[in-house]
Amino acid sequence: MTSRTRIFRFVLCLCAVIALACPSFATQAEKQLGAGVSLFQDINTAAGSELIVNSVTIDPANPAVTLKAAVGKDTVLTDDPYKGRESISNLTARRGALIGVNADFFPFTGDPLGVCIIDGELVSEPDNHRCCLVVLKDHTLSFDNPVFDAKLTLSNGTSRQIDGINRERDTNQVVIYTQSFGAHTPSKYTGTEVVATSGDLPIKVGKSINLTVTEVRTDSRNTSIPKDGVIISSGSPAAYFLKENLKPGDKLSIQVGIKSTNKVDWSQVEQAVGGGPWLLKDGRQYIDGKSESFPDVFCTARHPRTAVGITADGKLMIVTVDGRQTISKGINLPDLASLMKKLGAVNAINLDGGGSTTLSYRGSIINSPSGGEQRQVADALLVFSDPIALPELPKLKLNLPQAEIAAGEGAQLYLTWGDDAQVLTPDQLKNVVWGTGNASGFVNQMGYLTPIKLRRGSVSAYYGSQIVSSDVKVIPGAPSNLDVVLIPDKTNQLKATATVTLTDVNGNPIAGKQVALVVTGGKADQDNGITNAKGEFTASITLDPNAAVKSVKASSGGLTASSDAKSHDAGTE
Repeated sequence: MTSRTRIFRFVLCLCAVIALACPSFATQAEKQLGAGVSLFQDINTAAGSELIVNSVTIDPANPAVTLKAAVGKDTVLTDDPYKGRESISNLTARRGALIGVNADFFPFTGDPLGVCIIDGELVSEPDNHRCCLVVLKDHTLSFDNPVFDAKLTLSNGTSRQIDGINRERDTNQVVIYTQSFGAHTPSKYTGTEVVATSGDLPIKVGKSINLTVTEVRTDSRNTSIPKDGVIISSGSPAAYFLKENLKPGDKLSIQVGIKSTNKVDWSQVEQAVGGGPWLLKDGRQYIDGKSESFPDVFCTARHPRTAVGITADGKLMIVTVDGRQTISKGINLPDLASLMKKLGAVNAINLDGGGSTTLSYRGSIINSPSGGEQRQVADALLVFSDPIALPELPKLKLNLPQAEIAAGEGAQLYLTWGDDAQVLTPDQLKNVVWGTGNASGFVNQMGYLTPIKLRRGSVSAYYGSQIVSSDVKVIPGAPSNLDVVLIPDKTNQLKATATVTLTDVNGNPIAGKQVALVVTGGKADQDNGITNAKGEFTASITLDPNAAVKSVKASSGGLTASSDAKSHDAGTE
């Protein structure tokens, strides 16, 4: 084959790929990710209804598939700034999972708010109002609204309720801390902390744990958690109960139970992650946010969402819907319920969403996180399976049209292989899984990249066991929004500051652009200038005390915006 023929064929194939991959043409893609695991991607580009949906279907009956819950950094709380939280892509890659997705809601620490069971161990107790996904020992799936029921019993038969497992303790509570929590108990409150050892750990639902007291510490916190034991931490008056009734050498036991509201045998639960609220029950929409302590606006507003569903034949569906972006507007819970039903679920629940919504394939991001970067989260649902086996393509290479790509302006990526840079056939391209690193943008499953936020990131293509990547630098897109704010000086009524901000359609600052100001009822110290690295131009204004109207109008290119000293309002006209 001549060089000219190869180039001609390459151009034809590339044009075909671009036509298929461009969001305005192709909206759907299906990929087999591994044994028992497949991906369906649906992209709606209709103006005002933009939506990116990723749905992963998993067959838990497939012997190659394993489902696991996981907490960030494999521990609830760490002493670093992330407090035990971890990004989904890092957690997925570190654990060697095929798929990872964010799970439960959480505070600023790494403690999931609801139930978390990992390999049968109760790591976090249920929130008694919220639903969860459970994976049983026989690999079947279910949803439930579990109710925590645990107690400690002294050798004399006296019992006391246990309020929590591996979480921050409030006053007059008893919380049990295990090695899964971290190195030591929290430091928020002092209290009585009982150190006890046991040969019956870890804590499992329905299993009695016999303990021997080795130390009783009063007015204590930050107590080291023994590898072969637990800390029973209590605040007054619960602290008084433990202090008066326990001493080194004493025996006691803890019994941890979970009551089901959906006929789940919790002694058979191997993995569990919390979420809420319900979306579907038996094929019908069922959203009761109030009973699960979610405000109405949480249910009715459009946000990025993560959900899980169970099909009629027992398969698991993991679904992400991106939002808060020009390329995907988000979804409310009633519409999410309808979507889950359309995709094939008969039962479904919502999980944490917003900036947490992240779907990872082998450590790469295949959705578009709303914050422009991944949020560090408390826990995740991981899917383990082997990637599909494919013949190796020698010298596989990922090609970008240019080294720098403007935010919001799409670019078709393409793969070549071999000494003569052959393009992949359509059948080969069906097996390529695309993703990004550092959330530099969104790449759909036909290799069409839409950069969003300014940063250096990467794009990756997976073909069987092969992984090829390329660095991407995202630069600002075309100017789209101009804002100006006129703020009076609090100490001098005749002075004010005008700040102009120029951004592209994705909110990225645009530097180096000329800005002009026209002041009514005053004079600027400079009536034109260049935007800085933050996309801003600032001028000092001297106001005329006799002027009835005091305002400023900014212009840059074809954009204009105005603001007055009284309202402080700004907006692009």
